[in-house]
Amino acid sequence: MQEAPTHRVRRRLGWRGRAALVLLLATVLLVPVDNFRLSPFQAVASEHLFSIVQWEITNFPRKWVHALWQLIPGNKPSREERLLLIDEYLQLSRKVQKEEDRIEGVLTRQSATSGSGSAAKQVEPTRDYLDELSARKRRIRDEAEEAVEAELSSLLAELGFESRIGLIFPPVDLKFEEPPTLLVISPRDELRVVASVLLDSDLKGVERDAIEQQILREQDVSALVDDLAGIATYPTIVSDLYTTRTVMRTAAHEWLHAYFFFRPLGQSLRKNDAMFTLNETAADVAGRELGDMVFERMGGDLSLSASRYASQEDRFPDFTRVMRETRFRVEELLKEGKIEDAEEYMREQQWFLRLRGFGLRKLNQAYLAFRGRYAESPASVSPLGDQLNELFELLPSVAEFISEVSRVSSVAELTQLLERVRAEAAAAG
Repeated sequence: MQEAPTHRVRRRLGWRGRAALVLLLATVLLVPVDNFRLSPFQAVASEHLFSIVQWEITNFPRKWVHALWQLIPGNKPSREERLLLIDEYLQLSRKVQKEEDRIEGVLTRQSATSGSGSAAKQVEPTRDYLDELSARKRRIRDEAEEAVEAELSSLLAELGFESRIGLIFPPVDLKFEEPPTLLVISPRDELRVVASVLLDSDLKGVERDAIEQQILREQDVSALVDDLAGIATYPTIVSDLYTTRTVMRTAAHEWLHAYFFFRPLGQSLRKNDAMFTLNETAADVAGRELGDMVFERMGGDLSLSASRYASQEDRFPDFTRVMRETRFRVEELLKEGKIEDAEEYMREQQWFLRLRGFGLRKLNQAYLAFRGRYAESPASVSPLGDQLNELFELLPSVAEFISEVSRVSSVAELTQLLERVRAEAAAAG
């Protein structure tokens, strides 16, 4: 395909840059920032707090400097080169993680054996190899990010999300990085998220346990430090430790949050838990489809390891059944005021699942409250997952699904939309 003339690229970048600045300002302005008055939960984890504002200030300009650099003739890779970059980068990311884990294991053994010489000898060549892999990963990261953005943007343009002046708003912009972790707080007497705090990405299990236990002791609430696959900052943060297909799904999911942000669905995100669930599940449903479409356009085979990408309910029916039984029973006990009984029951269920190969680090009120906000999660009993999947199946395309659901600002409106689409499908059939 012929390259666009330089003057046209500059014009489109100008629009893209202005659009991105709008989204950046909205992100920063809507993030509560108060470094002088930490909440009790932030105070406990103060050494590990993740600052979105600081992250944006660090990463946003760098992304656009690289975009300008690509305008210089010869600096922009071809599509074939882009696809190779994505594959190489994701392979490097997994290799780096593997070597880091190996070094950590060697150092742990070294500590246990009081610094034996044999353990020390194992570290040096491994660290040299890690340094080599990490350097190569850093060199091609910007190009790999741009490659993913280009592939997703190309699909969105074909689906009708590009304006007449060649603008996709908001622009697809992502950063490969391990996402922060999330500290979630729930009361002990009900399953409800009352606070959440972003923390550093590299928190070990021991550190997570210490934070959770201190909050329980001092505040008498349930706490959980959980992992995230991505986060809708701008640029969006996407983990690079997954397969290409999962990365594309996550990139699409996070872009959808940015897209919904400027429409009734996203603007109603914080109305209540149901609207949070509706937003997340809509992004899940459409993000999977967009991600799979991009992956297939890149030459990926959707039939390979297909079960790996099925829903958790289909992959782990026993886990889903046990988790939903657990949630119902915990809610019953909490309504009866039997907090200690509920907590003892959750500990028993956690060990029941762990003995069957499901390695839950913690199962408490915060876990059920947070995971239950995602309608397709085994910990959820929300009907919104079934409703949104039905709506997706009834509509003719993922683009129409995104368009229709983005205009929804309440669960009642979703119900009305689904009833209308059902009636139209029945009349047409």
